[in-house]
Amino acid sequence: MCNELDQALKQLAEEFAVSKEDVQTAAFCFQEHMKRGLQGKESSLKMLPSYLQGPGGGEKGVFLALDFGGSNARAAVIELQGNGVFREAHKVSRPLFDAASGRDYRAAETTAEELFDFLAGLIEETLREADFIKKEINGSNAVLPLGFTFSFFYRQKSLKEGILAEWNKEVKTSGVEGRDVARLLTAALNRRGLDGVVKSSAVLNDSTANYLTAAYQDPYVTAATILGTGHNTCYLESSAPGFAGPVIINTETGNFSAVPETGYDRVLDEESDNPGEQYLEKRVSAKYLGELFRLIMADFSRRKLFRGLNPLPGPANWNVPYSLSGKDMADLCFGPDLFLCCVAEAERRALPAIAGVLLKRSARLAAAGLLGVVRHIDPEGTQRQTVAVDGSLYAEMPGYARELSAALEEGLGPKAGLIKVNLSSGGSLVGAGIAAALAGEAERKGIMG
Repeated sequence: MCNELDQALKQLAEEFAVSKEDVQTAAFCFQEHMKRGLQGKESSLKMLPSYLQGPGGGEKGVFLALDFGGSNARAAVIELQGNGVFREAHKVSRPLFDAASGRDYRAAETTAEELFDFLAGLIEETLREADFIKKEINGSNAVLPLGFTFSFFYRQKSLKEGILAEWNKEVKTSGVEGRDVARLLTAALNRRGLDGVVKSSAVLNDSTANYLTAAYQDPYVTAATILGTGHNTCYLESSAPGFAGPVIINTETGNFSAVPETGYDRVLDEESDNPGEQYLEKRVSAKYLGELFRLIMADFSRRKLFRGLNPLPGPANWNVPYSLSGKDMADLCFGPDLFLCCVAEAERRALPAIAGVLLKRSARLAAAGLLGVVRHIDPEGTQRQTVAVDGSLYAEMPGYARELSAALEEGLGPKAGLIKVNLSSGGSLVGAGIAAALAGEAERKGIMG
């Protein structure tokens, strides 16, 4: 049994391996897809303009921020103090699913109005706690500008407009697709009587928010990536068609299609809510790593390579799709839970090996995309660049940051010293506040997009 399991693990590692040549090929294809997307040609990278330039680091003021992602919604007051210094205060955070009440704002049974009333309620709660800031710093008659980080695929025609193209991350709330999320939020704020208190100034996605936060503190930041539940990258484009100056471009990296495929990837894609889409995200992000891990475990069990596995702790279940998150996989394979679910020593060795194979492939494919971005920005490789990273995979997954850096250094060769990868500090809420500041500045100058 041990020999059969060891052989299966060896074959799995070979199947999921991403060589140095594979990384370079994927990086080259990524560059080509970037160029085609910018030119309006067919491409798996959507290359969407954010209508935002990078911050100068000297922006100041008090702003409201709202961050809506796949699991939680958060609101806060952001104080920008200049010189790259900021303060986040009065933060309110709520899950989209409340186990106690059974209320799920992600469900198809929930309407757009119900979801956005929930989001407006977070802002109202934050305002109640921070009312003294509004009065003392902004003046009693001032309206607080709001930046709205919306972490889903939407299309922008201006900084204040974001049309949701389609949900992902298993969110299915009805009546939102095809509508302007900024208008929906404004209507919900108005229903709460906040129209004279809050002004929706900017809508942006989480990778752009991450970029703004990092660039506010570091002038060398040229790109930012999310490596967590989802995966996406944005960067500062110097010559985007239709823009007179630099603009942050949201690549929608997760949809990049020129990636290797295994049998497990095919099964995952076919059984997903969006078959034929988000190929890179389905190999890289924490949302899908847990499911890939579960599919491999189920296959190994069918092949009788395990003597038997105990039930998993908590809500996770070997037989239920998407019941294992990336965090569940990490806790199971690299924590004390490993000894609860595995009967034999061979299995306790196998589980971390399987997780390691998935994490290494994820990091190397993510690195390939980043190589494509930094080479697009600086084809000659002479410019110092910082890539800001946010997300649980990079920040918390054992060995992940090391694998990503190793793949980048391998791909860049002697020019690796010019590229620095930093875990960003502040994230989506601060970035939303900075976006509100930039929107106000653009409005004052009469250059609002």
